Amino acid sequence: MFSVLVDLINAPKDAVKGQKGNFFCTLIDAVLLVYSLAFCFFRVGELVPIMNTYPLEFKTGLIGAVSLRLMLPNRSLGQLFHVAALIALVYAMDAYLIKPLPAVSEISTTQTIFITGANSGVGFETARQLVVNYGLNVILGCRSPAKCNAAVNAINANANEGSASSLLIDLSNFDSVKQAAAQLSERKVDVLYNNAGFAPDLGSPVNEYLLDPSFTAMHLSHYLLTELLLQANPSLRVVNTSSGTHHLCAIPFAYLPENLLHLIEWNPGCVDEQFLQLGIRTPTDSGAYFQAKIANIMHAISIPHNHPQATSVAIDLGWVGTSIQPWMKLSISPTSMKLMRDTQTGVLPAMHAILSSNEELLNGHGENRKWNDGGIIMNTMGKTEEPYNMSWWTGNLSRDMMFELGHKLWVTSERTITSLTSN
Repeated sequence: MFSVLVDLINAPKDAVKGQKGNFFCTLIDAVLLVYSLAFCFFRVGELVPIMNTYPLEFKTGLIGAVSLRLMLPNRSLGQLFHVAALIALVYAMDAYLIKPLPAVSEISTTQTIFITGANSGVGFETARQLVVNYGLNVILGCRSPAKCNAAVNAINANANEGSASSLLIDLSNFDSVKQAAAQLSERKVDVLYNNAGFAPDLGSPVNEYLLDPSFTAMHLSHYLLTELLLQANPSLRVVNTSSGTHHLCAIPFAYLPENLLHLIEWNPGCVDEQFLQLGIRTPTDSGAYFQAKIANIMHAISIPHNHPQATSVAIDLGWVGTSIQPWMKLSISPTSMKLMRDTQTGVLPAMHAILSSNEELLNGHGENRKWNDGGIIMNTMGKTEEPYNMSWWTGNLSRDMMFELGHKLWVTSERTITSLTSN
């Protein structure tokens, strides 16, 4: 990007000198600059893990690429090199550096997995790969009977050994969650994938429980479902779809000057004591998605603390081309331009979290690391890491402080649900 900026700055000088084709070259430079900036924005979820895992290689490659771009004899060659470098980076992110999935022979086909939000997007693609590629039995949890049955039929049409089945569950309704859990208790569920999520509508009123509807569906109902299934299978593997956007609960407060913090509409840590006391009982605000996603992480971390036989992973999928936003469904979309991963690649972290053994998930965390130390995070490259390990989780938002807030979230979730479902 630096080299493109240099060319754009020099463009007026070249025009004065009367160089032919300057306007066309400048236009290409501008397109490359915009694309590169968009690429960094949408692909930050993959770039950060690569930078952390391969810091020396990343810096060397970046400096080398920029230097070579600047040394090339003309702009056209530089532009071709720029395009080639972006293609190579996409390949590295989506194929070469991402952790390969376990071999089919390593996976027991007796496992049963339940996935919420499974009739489309990430949930559907995860279910499809588990059934078709690994021969597992997957129960698709959906709110719409028609959409759920269509998804099941589409998966089973290509299945050999595994099978898909459907179960209705409405995560906006605690009674529906309890009914689904009662039906699931008749079958031994080995893995619960709490996947369902959505982009909340700003200003949505409180629901029938006088709670924020987005927090109810994306955290509280998943908490309830998890607790009920753990009663039937204490060694349950729980996988929560979180998001790298949870870091926005800390980044602004670590780096913005104090006189600009009033522009941030959510509290430090997002799910702090004030939010737990009042925020969950207010209409949906601009921080609702971040609050739900960091709650998914807090929940996953706390599960082994409260259920010693269970294991739990919160995953970051990065930007994946689904239907969660209307503009993602356009014919020319960020996915088609490789600004985002498609669902087939995007679900790989979820597949790792579901299929990997307990030992493999903790591999690289130190021989003293045990599951009762808490759940873990899986990044977009399919590798596990400790929660709150970035430099911006510091001070009042340090790892220990966030663990304490996670405990308070657990207590609040338990009390809230008990008070609403005890009758």
